[in-house]
Amino acid sequence: GYLMSWGVGLSILGSLLGASGDLKEGAAARAAAEGNARRTIFDAYSAEELFRRRVDRQQSTTRTAIAKSGVTASGTPLNVLAESAANAEIDALNARYEAFNEAASLRRGGKEAQKTSYFRAGSRLLTGFGALI
Repeated sequence: GYLMSWGVGLSILGSLLGASGDLKEGAAARAAAEGNARRTIFDAYSAEELFRRRVDRQQSTTRTAIAKSGVTASGTPLNVLAESAANAEIDALNARYEAFNEAASLRRGGKEAQKTSYFRAGSRLLTGFGALI
């Protein structure tokens, strides 16, 4: 009787504490995933800015070389510069797109971890309260 009820009570308490831990773990995983997603996007914007600066310097160097050579910056040289700038912009935007996809994947992973923690907590509670039956 008496020891049995203590055992059941401790089993239920253990289940409650375990479920609480599961939920905290899931929330922490989701928060970490969100932080990683934000860092990924921040890093992508920083890298994009550095990439554009590097391309601008290269374009400037190329324009200077064209001017020094005496060739007019029209026709083929101008087309090459424009195409190079367009390709660089596409590369920068592709890098940003990839970072946003990675961030979305990180966020999905965090949501899944939290969802899994709900199931674990629920299972723990059902097991613990099943001791009452």
